[in-house]
Amino acid sequence: MLPFDLIIEILTRLPLTTLLRFRSVCKSWNSLITDPSFALNHLHASSPRRLIFTRLADPYFTDYSLSSAFTSTSAATTRLFPSAVPGSHFHHSIVGSCNGLLCLLTVSRNLLLWNPSTGKFRNLPSLEDQRFSVVTSGFGYDHVTHSYKVVVVLYIKNHEFDSRVHTLGSDSWRRIQHFPLSSTACCPGRFVSGMLNWLDKNRFIVSLDLALESYRRISLPDFGGNNTDEFELTLEVFKNSLCVLSCCSHFTDVWIMKDYGIAESWTKLLCVPDLIYYPEFLGFDFNVPRATRAICISDEDDEILLELWLDMEQKFVVYNFSDDSFRPAGIEKFDSRVSSEVYVESLISPCLL
Repeated sequence: MLPFDLIIEILTRLPLTTLLRFRSVCKSWNSLITDPSFALNHLHASSPRRLIFTRLADPYFTDYSLSSAFTSTSAATTRLFPSAVPGSHFHHSIVGSCNGLLCLLTVSRNLLLWNPSTGKFRNLPSLEDQRFSVVTSGFGYDHVTHSYKVVVVLYIKNHEFDSRVHTLGSDSWRRIQHFPLSSTACCPGRFVSGMLNWLDKNRFIVSLDLALESYRRISLPDFGGNNTDEFELTLEVFKNSLCVLSCCSHFTDVWIMKDYGIAESWTKLLCVPDLIYYPEFLGFDFNVPRATRAICISDEDDEILLELWLDMEQKFVVYNFSDDSFRPAGIEKFDSRVSSEVYVESLISPCLL
């Protein structure tokens, strides 16, 4: 019989779906696989990325392995919205993902954590003050206290924003430093290196340190003397690095911050050229404004998955920047607008936090 330590080592390296089946082998394996320490070790040893899509008022999520999304055809997994969520009516948005957990916000301002890989979910305490609207939010992990935190920003009055934070394991929300943005977009905060990040309309990044619960500013890349008002900027995360897209009518530059918080480390990763010169996009009206979002980069770091709006139609394409080519992504055509989030497979249970 194998030593139990060796069994643990073997199980740690198995796919998540296999481990979920192995819980029924015996009581000791079930106890091991559901143990929070094992879940954390499994996350660090093997964490394949996945891509999940959701539509407003739709109880179903569409889920792909990230590697298959970069192919021309792939099979999707359908996941049902967590049940027993008070007042949700399936109107929800994704606040963010961290260690395999998704934070969801419903239209009735209920928040929950959900692990789509295991189906486990947990409702969070209600916001005490229902008078103010939620303008943005964020979800991440505090590496100092080893706790997960959810942040919501409320609009009070006269362009004043109030920040509230909930620490998983507590039963309440706390006020923290006032949110310093002069204006905030609807996009949630992007989590990188223990910090949540938002774009300000005045062209800088506001960053919240989840450990200190205080804000700081981070400079944007030097766009080469161009007027940043001519660009549409979006903030993303590529493989745990902060990323900025600067989009104009003719090209999209993708910038990555190699050392978080160091403005001098901004590096242009690639330039997505004007689509009008590619036969794949013939027939589209390029006089219509089109937003571009870079969803993620491939495991091989040679391709990028893009979300495009062409003729008011949402499309997903793969751009290979090693051979300067486009192709359709292996993602189904949706009949209404969808939002997406990259997450990792994980055994971490929101019920045990």
